[in-house]
Amino acid sequence: MSKSITEEMAAEILREAKEVENVREAELLEDHSKILVVTEEENYPEVMTKLVNIFSRVGRGCEISFAGFAYQNE
Repeated sequence: MSKSITEEMAAEILREAKEVENVREAELLEDHSKILVVTEEENYPEVMTKLVNIFSRVGRGCEISFAGFAYQNE
């Protein structure tokens, strides 16, 4: 993340992230510096676009950058 967020911002970001269509799981990690999002591979671009917007709006300009994919066979 491009800047620190407050506990209140983190709670709101997480609440909204969990409401995004096709998000199976969302969790803030490492003192709110990273987010783990579980979705189907084909939904990733749409989900992440929405999360970028949530972080920017709720985090007052906070930007997130892409760190990588983790694939899991079910």
